[in-house]
Amino acid sequence: MSYVNIWYLLIPLILVLLLFGAPLVKMIYMSFFEFQGVGKPLGAFTFENYTKFFSSIYYWKIMGLTLYLGLLSTIICVIVGYPIAYKVSKMKGNVRHLFNTLTMLPLWVAITVRLFGWMNLMSTNGMINKVISFFTGKSINIMGTYASVEIGLIYCALPYFIMIMTGPLENIHPSIEEASYVFGAGFYKTFFKITLPMTAKAAISGATLVFALNTAAFVVPVMLGSGKVVVMTNLIYNRATYTYDWSFAAALSMVFMSIALVITNCGNLLARERKQKPAVFDE
Repeated sequence: MSYVNIWYLLIPLILVLLLFGAPLVKMIYMSFFEFQGVGKPLGAFTFENYTKFFSSIYYWKIMGLTLYLGLLSTIICVIVGYPIAYKVSKMKGNVRHLFNTLTMLPLWVAITVRLFGWMNLMSTNGMINKVISFFTGKSINIMGTYASVEIGLIYCALPYFIMIMTGPLENIHPSIEEASYVFGAGFYKTFFKITLPMTAKAAISGATLVFALNTAAFVVPVMLGSGKVVVMTNLIYNRATYTYDWSFAAALSMVFMSIALVITNCGNLLARERKQKPAVFDE
């Protein structure tokens, strides 16, 4: 390796360590000490910040709610996004470019602008409430509920999953599926025996990314939750900015990050161990 090539690696590595590694180390260090105030030195070494979390049912409920919303939105994104990606991968020419553009179009607009649109749709006088009232005769305010947050999470993460899955589905050569049809397998048998196993690794990776994005989402629960839905991200924000308990906020961050890393790494390990097995048809 030449001298220039070494610096090509060292400079980005140093930037990553400074921008991400140093704040993380500082947060870990702060979580084990008493916070005395902004601009003041930290107090005595203590485990109280962690015992405060582990001994409280309230914080465990918020953690469970955060993981539940992230997991549910991930499952829905996989169920909805996989068929869409499959259909887009089979398109040709300008039609395919159009659908790819429509998939990425929401990402070109700031997330706050998009969520303001959803707030308008889900408000008391919004279109969704008017449609529900027309068919049921009842007025339902969706804003500030778990349903509104879940809709926002799915809306924000679905384009990412579709874009991730389109490539692997494209890479399946048409002759493989055609051979399956020739040997008597129908569409559903070909899909579950060949297409799905060959793209399972990509689907797991995409689901892991969606889960990581949705569990760490901050703007969605703040705007669509209307302050009524509390998840770990806005709980940490409130402890850091309103109560100024930075040490406890750091401890919450470390616990949340550790649990999220364990779950996402389980998905990554599952994706790595997933082997493409040859299709075997039942007689």
